Amino acid sequence: MSLKLFKKQLENSKIIQRGDYRYIINAICEQDPPLEPSILEDCANKLLERMTWQGANKILTPEAMGIHIATTISLKTSLPMIIATHRRKFTMDEIPVEYVCGYESGKLHINGIKENDKILLIDDLISTGGTAISLIDAIRKIGAEVVDFGVIFNKIDYGGMTALRKMGLMPKTLLDVRLNGDIIEVSEC
Repeated sequence: MSLKLFKKQLENSKIIQRGDYRYIINAICEQDPPLEPSILEDCANKLLERMTWQGANKILTPEAMGIHIATTISLKTSLPMIIATHRRKFTMDEIPVEYVCGYESGKLHINGIKENDKILLIDDLISTGGTAISLIDAIRKIGAEVVDFGVIFNKIDYGGMTALRKMGLMPKTLLDVRLNGDIIEVSEC
């Protein structure tokens, strides 16, 4: 039921232009409007129903928009969580990851993933796929595996899902979003 509430909120969200990228201000990504706990719990439950998470031994999420979703899933699965952070920790196993997404580029740092780890990747959305692709490449270089990837929604206008499928991944999503002028069209997956 709460996913339906989020869908309605998403359809009425503000769109902000950042260069060529159209950013959707919403409860999951910016907590505008404030994120209702029932929406977060419903989204986490529905993602877990769709994902193959039982073989994973760790959750990875990029800072910062996936943290609340990954935390909720960590609590439900008892899997430990790793946050790929913008801040370096200067540990021996730290992996720097350069990324380019729809509206920025930068560097994330992964700590705590080892060879043969089975990773459940969690984020808020897929648009260009740039952040996820960079993280997946780094996970594979470490010798670990992404067992599944879950996001709340996919901005289909930006092609990220196609790029991820070319890498052999089938991310699980709850909603597809299309920007049609100033109208946000949302459909359940």
